[in-house]
Amino acid sequence: MNAEELAFDLPGGARALFTTRAQGNLSSVGGDDAEHGLQARKRLREQLGVQSLLRGYQVHGTVVRRVRTGAQAGDDVQADGQATALRDVGVMVLTADCLPVGLGTTGAVAMIHAGWRGLAAGVLEEGVRALEELGSGDEIVAIIGPGAGPCCYEVGPEVHAAFGGAHRIESPPTRRIDLKAIARERLLLAGVADVRDIAACTICDERYFSHRREGARAGRQGAVAWLN
Repeated sequence: MNAEELAFDLPGGARALFTTRAQGNLSSVGGDDAEHGLQARKRLREQLGVQSLLRGYQVHGTVVRRVRTGAQAGDDVQADGQATALRDVGVMVLTADCLPVGLGTTGAVAMIHAGWRGLAAGVLEEGVRALEELGSGDEIVAIIGPGAGPCCYEVGPEVHAAFGGAHRIESPPTRRIDLKAIARERLLLAGVADVRDIAACTICDERYFSHRREGARAGRQGAVAWLN
């Protein structure tokens, strides 16, 4: 793996990978250099040695697609997560401040896109349900990837209200929220045995694309989970 990437082991020989700006903008529709997004994804697929990278059109909802056959490949389905038990297939989401969350159990993996709306609505819990359906029934491990951190993530009252005021940062500026702590709590309550957080904030760490920092120019980094 490239030194700039963050790679982790998941149960059953699975892997999760989070890219950085160094691997390019993986979006083909938004941000600087988007015209090269397809090529960047092709390079990533070849590097990982998987037959395909599957993702959906992300809408900040709670749909987690269960990918049971290779025929389900494509970006045209509205989904904020992908889960599969297929070998040599990478399930991927693209982010630029929202949380990418990888899930793994023996025989199945998932990758979830969790912005505050999806997180509040239950997208992580739906990801856990997908793993329970597709996997062996063994313990689930989660990895929270690079996303908006409590050091920088300022939000309005509607976001605090969506989480009942949980994990509001009271030291100035008081508008901040710890979305990663909320994600961790929800994963544990959903039955995940082990939740790991790589503790990287996309807003202040310039190794990553950030919509908060760069606006419409921001590209998207990728988060992929796959079964070898």
